[in-house]
Amino acid sequence: MNNRLNTMKRLAMLVVAMALPLIACAQSIEFQSEPFGKMIAKANEPRFIGYADNSVVMVDYHNRKAIVTRYDMSQNVLASAELGAKKEIDSYGGFINGRHVDLLNVRNTEGGMRVYRDRRDLRTLEPEGEQLTLAEYKGHSDDKYIFTLGTSPDQSLLAGVTVAARKGYDPEVKVALYNRELEEYWHMPVRSAGFNQVLVNDSGEVVLALCTTNTKKYNTFTIVDGESEKQVSFKLKDDGWPMECTLLRYGNGKLILAVAVREENHTIMPIGSNVDRVDFYCYNVKNDELTISRHNFTDQECNRMANVKEDKSPKHHWVQFGNIVQGIADGDGAYLMLDQTWTVTKNDFPVEQHRMGMMVLRVDSDGRVQWVRAIRMGAISSWGGRDMIAYRWRSTPNGIVLAAAQHIKNIDLADNQNIRHLKAMKDKAMLSVITLDRTGRTNRQNFEIGKQSVIGAPHTIDNNSFMIFLMGGGKGQFSRLTVK
Repeated sequence: MNNRLNTMKRLAMLVVAMALPLIACAQSIEFQSEPFGKMIAKANEPRFIGYADNSVVMVDYHNRKAIVTRYDMSQNVLASAELGAKKEIDSYGGFINGRHVDLLNVRNTEGGMRVYRDRRDLRTLEPEGEQLTLAEYKGHSDDKYIFTLGTSPDQSLLAGVTVAARKGYDPEVKVALYNRELEEYWHMPVRSAGFNQVLVNDSGEVVLALCTTNTKKYNTFTIVDGESEKQVSFKLKDDGWPMECTLLRYGNGKLILAVAVREENHTIMPIGSNVDRVDFYCYNVKNDELTISRHNFTDQECNRMANVKEDKSPKHHWVQFGNIVQGIADGDGAYLMLDQTWTVTKNDFPVEQHRMGMMVLRVDSDGRVQWVRAIRMGAISSWGGRDMIAYRWRSTPNGIVLAAAQHIKNIDLADNQNIRHLKAMKDKAMLSVITLDRTGRTNRQNFEIGKQSVIGAPHTIDNNSFMIFLMGGGKGQFSRLTVK
């Protein structure tokens, strides 16, 4: 298995080397809409498995059952199969591999858990052979079992982490590395350290991170590669109030942790996170050296995130509801994404979700900030429909891409002009597709989509193509993006 993994690493390096000359080329977008069909998704986003033979495979829950379904491009059902009762089956997604579909499922029973691969025929979705057990635990009703997953940036490797917390015993933690067909490369137990994030890189190294914003406690990282385990830790600096942190990247023996920081208590606008800057901690595991790169938000960035005119002095020099949305690593560094998100309540119950602005920060493999882009965006949804404005970027060979519904009246606005917020499913919309390459060059193309909204994130078909679910007026629509 190690030889196979080493071969895979060399192939990955070759792919990266072939992609580098393309960075200087401008990215363009092709958008293709499919016919309208019935509305598949109503509130929750179905799990996208893959696209093949001009059809889409997804897993969803209906009538208390987990169901896998294959649709044609008009959203007609071509095949469907029940996976089990909703209360027992958790679907973690899967992949289309050739002529079969590999689903990663977890079956929960009282005092037990089984993680398995469910292989099915692509055309009929009928089972192919016996299920492949990846992990299985049996015990008593008081025992607790947890399974969580991390996926490598190039989507070729999965790290599965199982935790068995048996009454009267220390928790048992095991890590396993799988390929896209859910075949195991290696597995190994690790010390019973707590963790709240899982990261796996393209080289097959897995990090279990216990990240905290408490400056008096250590951020702890357990690094495993199938043969060895190493634990490292460090504290955050206490020259501000860390509000949120996320492990962004691990490569070449260096961990990069991103931290959103408030520098002081702001009395003008006490509500919200009031983030002033982002710190990037780079910890060299080989020599225990820690370096920090900081970016304080500029006036232009604050204005764009707050949708204020650029020639005005900022209302405030911080991002009021700033929060970390996402991180994407690649072979040269990583991107960190922030926006503003808040909830409107009525009688203490949530009724609306708001999002405003989008900031992307690019760091190199040493955690040094290379560039920052602040983008005007804005949308409002009902609380139950908040998946419709859950912006997520996706990787491309040259950079990253975002596809989000925005108000149609923003279609011709320049970057420095105020935008109108979209009320999802109520206002006429455009699909705004934004690409950023590794140098920070930005391209935006807009496509009219009527009173529709995007459900969830773009789903990767291959390196350059993505599937998007649109919904509106009681109907649904598949669409495809190709980044060139």
